[in-house]
Amino acid sequence: MIERFLDDRLRAKMEDPDDVEYLFVLLPLDLDPFQRTYRFGCHLDAELRLAGVGCSAGGCKLRGDDDEDEDQHDPVYTLLDVDASDVDAARSVLRLHLPELGCPPGTLIHYPHELEDRYDGHGWQLAQRRSIEGYD
Repeated sequence: MIERFLDDRLRAKMEDPDDVEYLFVLLPLDLDPFQRTYRFGCHLDAELRLAGVGCSAGGCKLRGDDDEDEDQHDPVYTLLDVDASDVDAARSVLRLHLPELGCPPGTLIHYPHELEDRYDGHGWQLAQRRSIEGYD
């Protein structure tokens, strides 16, 4: 419905970008899909689209190696999928808005070449080697 009120510039931003690279935001939180979407996903999607650098396209939950082990205490992560048409610009948008949305320390932004940006609660450590593997 809102699309009929958008001018051509905004309507173009509603289209999913072509020719993207995939980024993953790993939040050390156990969120269900609705919490993931309404606490983080829809806001990040809007900011990425307005900046013209990508979109957020869903996500999932990541557990340790053995999901069936009830006694396991491996961390649980909520993943947000990001389709980025400009990886560096999308990382900048994510680093700006994730803390505003209340991301916890330990939040990671994974991007190509096995690298990640890490949030420690005060700032970001950029271009670190990935600390978590095996989900993409």
